[in-house]
Amino acid sequence: MNLTKITIGIVIILLGVLAYLEFVPVDVAPSDSQGEEQTRVFRGFDIDTSNASIDVNLILSGGPGKDGIPALSDPEFESLDETKFDDEALGIFLDIDGDQRFYPFNILVWHEIVNDVVGDQEVAVTFCPLCGSSIVFDRNVEGKLLDFGVSGFLFESNLLMYDRQTESFWSQARGDAVVGKLTDAELARVPMQRITLGEVKEKYPKAVVLSRKTGHFRDYDRIPYGNYDNEERLIFPVSVDDNKFFAKELMLVVQAKETYVAFPWNQLLEEQEASIKVQGSDLVLKLDGSEVTISYDGESLPSYFEMWFSFATHHQDDSLVWQP
Repeated sequence: MNLTKITIGIVIILLGVLAYLEFVPVDVAPSDSQGEEQTRVFRGFDIDTSNASIDVNLILSGGPGKDGIPALSDPEFESLDETKFDDEALGIFLDIDGDQRFYPFNILVWHEIVNDVVGDQEVAVTFCPLCGSSIVFDRNVEGKLLDFGVSGFLFESNLLMYDRQTESFWSQARGDAVVGKLTDAELARVPMQRITLGEVKEKYPKAVVLSRKTGHFRDYDRIPYGNYDNEERLIFPVSVDDNKFFAKELMLVVQAKETYVAFPWNQLLEEQEASIKVQGSDLVLKLDGSEVTISYDGESLPSYFEMWFSFATHHQDDSLVWQP
């Protein structure tokens, strides 16, 4: 073996060690005040893990460390004429008080969170590629405006966001704080649509599109997860194995009172309408192309999207599933 091969081997080993030290949280010995409980230390965070609504030992490193996947703040936008994305590009569309913005998944897959102000509403546009979960939240919580980043950690294969004000961890799938100072606080969901750029152009000619000028060098024409969406396998383990649907089947999810209702998206697109009884009242969905309007008990409700395995994992005890 020549010197070059030996050097390359040493470099590979060192990189592996550095990756482990950087990305894997350390368990430390319990303090006297905690008895037999253990405290998890998450590299890069000053967080009180004794205040948690989940088992912190089930939190896994996703690979990149804190802000290794950089959330966007103060994002730039461009007109529909300027954007270079194809009409088939999917993304999250918001229309708040006439301020219409489209966030392509081509960009969200690399950044996962966009802190933005749409109309007069401070929002977090979020996307977890591992769960297919696209959800928009109001960033105002208990009278405080929060900014969110990507922690680099996962719970049940789902993105754990963190807020930069308290460094509490938040479940993106459920929208509540699960570790830290704000544990049990909840984020309000904001109405959104999951549509193509072509639909935006057709219906909302004055809309703007999230620009590729993010300040980060990424290939926004490439999806880094390969064929993940079409495979049964998961990269990270989850605690629930519910095979009622294909694991990556996309669900539109609506919360009606305390019940979360999942609508298989492909079936819903075919039917263009749906109705299901939830706690004594009719939950009614109507589609115009890929745009959804939802009414329940005389009110309009927001919705979001999530793969079946993630929905089943997070909502075993408080859910219904619509089937035509």
